[in-house]
Parts: sequence; C-alpha cells; structure tokens
Amino acid sequence: MRNDNWYRQDGEYRMIDGIKVPGFIGGTRHFIRLCGKSIAVDSGIGLDSNGEIKVQYLPDGNNYVGERIDLILETHKHFDHSGSLPALMWHHPEALMLMSTKAFEGTRVTLEDSNHIAFKEAEKARKMGLPIPKPVFTEEQLDFFYNNPNLRVVDLSWWVDLNKEFSTDEWAGWEIGLHSAGHDVGASSFFIIAPDGNRIFLTGDIASHPTVVPGVMLPDDEFLGDFFTGGKVIMITEATNGGLRMAKPRSEVNREWDDIVRKTYERGGIVFNPSYAASKGSDRILKSLHLGLPIIVDGLVRDHIRVELPEIDELIKNGKVIFIEEDKNKKEEAWRQRMEYTRGEHGCVIYIASSATLNQGIASAIAPEILPNEKNTTVFTGHVFDDSVAKTILEIERGRTLKMTNLVKGRIEPIYVNVRCGVRHLDDSSHDYQGGLIERVRLARPETLIVHHCPGEASFNAFAEQIRSLPHPPKKLIWGLNGRKILF
Repeated sequence: MRNDNWYRQDGEYRMIDGIKVPGFIGGTRHFIRLCGKSIAVDSGIGLDSNGEIKVQYLPDGNNYVGERIDLILETHKHFDHSGSLPALMWHHPEALMLMSTKAFEGTRVTLEDSNHIAFKEAEKARKMGLPIPKPVFTEEQLDFFYNNPNLRVVDLSWWVDLNKEFSTDEWAGWEIGLHSAGHDVGASSFFIIAPDGNRIFLTGDIASHPTVVPGVMLPDDEFLGDFFTGGKVIMITEATNGGLRMAKPRSEVNREWDDIVRKTYERGGIVFNPSYAASKGSDRILKSLHLGLPIIVDGLVRDHIRVELPEIDELIKNGKVIFIEEDKNKKEEAWRQRMEYTRGEHGCVIYIASSATLNQGIASAIAPEILPNEKNTTVFTGHVFDDSVAKTILEIERGRTLKMTNLVKGRIEPIYVNVRCGVRHLDDSSHDYQGGLIERVRLARPETLIVHHCPGEASFNAFAEQIRSLPHPPKKLIWGLNGRKILF
C-alpha cells in the first residue's frame, strides 16, 4: 500500500509569455492520495498579464473532472488559496468540505471580489478588442459554494470526527485536526491521521510571530497528543520566505513605522499604505491606533476588516477609524471624501487602501493625488511582486514620472504621475521567515518534508541547506514542484 500514498502540487506555477513555468508562487492546490482517499487542499487562482489585462487562471487538473474527490480542505481565505474553490466544489458534489468559520466568512468576501475583478477585466478586454478571458467560476458555482450541504465550518482549534460530523461510516480510523496557523484570521494548519498510521502535517501559510492574530509555532501538547510520536510524519510546509532571514527584529520594524508616521505628520503630509485587502489592513490598524492619528480605510479592505476585527464598529464610533463612504449609490460623496483626505484637507492621516500592488483597486485610483506631494509618504508593508506598479515606484528615482492606467468611460487611458513623495518598504510579512520555518521542522522532526509556496530555486536551495544542517534532518527533503508526484 506504500506506493498508493502520494502528494502532488497542482497550482504553483506562473504563466510567463504564455509558457507555464513551475517553481513560483501561483494558485495553490494540494492533491493528496492517502489510504484510498483523494483529498484536495485549497484551490487558488494565479494571475497572468496580457498587456494591461490581468487574466485569472486555474491550477492544473481541470478540477479533476471525471475523478472522485472525497474531501476538500481550505487553509485560509487569501485569493491564491481560495479563488477557484467554487468551481472545484461544483464539479465534486460528492466531496466533504471542511474549513474554519472565519476562513469561510473571509472567503465569501474574497470570492465576491474575484468575481468583480473578472467582470472588470472582461470589460477592459472588450473595450481593447482583445479576447475576453473565461471566468474562473460562474454565479451558479458561487451559489453552490455558499449552500453546499456537504460544507462544514468549525471554530479553531478542533479535532473533527468526519463520520459523526457528516453522518457517514466511510471515514473510520481517520482523525483531522484544525489549528490556527497565525498567518491570518481563521487560517488553519491541518493535522491528518490516516488509518495506516501515517500523519500529514500541512502547515498552510503560517507565522510564529504575531500578525492580526497571535503567532503559532506548533499547537500545545493537549491538542497534539501523540501526533508527532505515534506514526510516520509527512510535513508539507510553505516556504514563502524560506530563503530569507529576518533582517531586523519585528519590534524595530514597528518602530520604523512609528517614526515614518511622526516625520510625515511634522511635514504636514499624509501616510499612504497601499494594502492587501485581507489581513494586512487590520494588522496596520492595530499597529497604528497608539499614534493618535485618524486612520482612513478605503476599498475592499473595509469588507475584510469587518470580518477580522470584532472591535471595528467601536473604533469607527469613536472616530479612530474612518471608512470612506460605502454606499454604492453615493459614489460622488465617496470621491469627495477621498479627494479631501488625499489632498490633506483634514491634516495628517494614515490612509489604508487596497490593493498593495497599485496595479488595480482604489489605491491605484487615488495614488495620482498622493504620489506627487513631497510632504507625503507611501509605505508598502507586504510582499512586492516583480510585475507590480509598487515595484516600479520603489525602484525609480524621486521626481521621475510613472505611467499608470485607468478605465475612464469604457476606455483605457494613461495617467502620468510624478513620484515626489517619500517611498518606503517595511518587510512586515505575515509569513514566517527562514528561522521560524526551520525551527518548526526541528520541533516536528518529520520523516519526509515537502516544500511548496517557494519563490524559485535559489530560495529553495537556501532553505534546504539549513534544513539539512539540523541535528535530525528529514530522511526525505523534496521540493514540491508543480506536477511532481511524490510518493511517501
């Protein structure tokens, strides 16, 4: 039965000039074959650029049409892990589905936004005379996701008896635990015990340092029991920062943020934080409240904050956080507010808006008002993608002109922006760095370590070198490249 157990990563690649290149962070989907069961974990979306158009694409496998999927698990709500779940679930009504309550609530926001982005990109393509991208999922599939009778959501942390939870007798001898992964509100690590004694520890995206939620290295002994000692352990770890050591203590990064805000206040400018919609906006609010400045929040990040921060209504009531007008019937009022805050008419504020790449989202729409003002500071606090406007802004000299685009009355129009404000990047990742990732492997002592979510060969090699230097390294250390079938 040994060779009947295997793992394959089906989504982590990038489309570069129409060519599929493995070994990048893409739309994650794990496929695990274990004790006769087929288990899919996550189903994200990758992005490809076709000139000005962003094309969404699916992981490999055609959603496993014609195959049986027994169980679908979701680690967290982020776009690259959940963006194609409706299509996968719709094609597999036989599958049981399990995720945390907060992951489900946040995924609803993510999927609605994904649908909105796909519609906008199709509109762009139509206006430019380009082929219209096929949507990743349909409204029918989205509705099925929301109302799937086989979907169960649970509060973290929890061990689930599948037979009891789903009123079946097909999962005798299986145990599945969900525990906070620290990375995001509702983000889960999965602990799977199979009838043959094999243990699968799938970290999901994970952080041992505090983010918007407390960090987690490993669960406590009460949760784990004999998980790491009662059988062979196969550990599947993300390694987004596997090649990176933490450059400075997180406390120092937080002090740098405080210093940037204070100096911008003294100049009479505003602090602009283009933010990933999920998690990062909430995290920045929590790290800024003590500074005493109004925190303006705009774009999709507002929807995620309502899921992530229980105290947000009180913060809004007290005037510490201000949401730009959300009523879609009051667009003129929303834009009036944006212009007043971005032009400094209300003094120094911290303006958090999605998206962090500045390729799209409300942040890209207000950036032309903020970037030319020498008094302002733009601060990126998340991962900076190579093909992003954010990357260009960080690299060009101050005073240089940047070309951005906008959709105006159905036409793509260029906007030329002179970037004169201060620009900073604070590496405040919600993923563990190399040290945290290695320490977790040291503590878990898996027999097999499969590495995924790793941005390139150099990063994997740097991580692998440190893993091999552990006192008790894994017997097998394998890069889970897209499409590689790994026996265990």
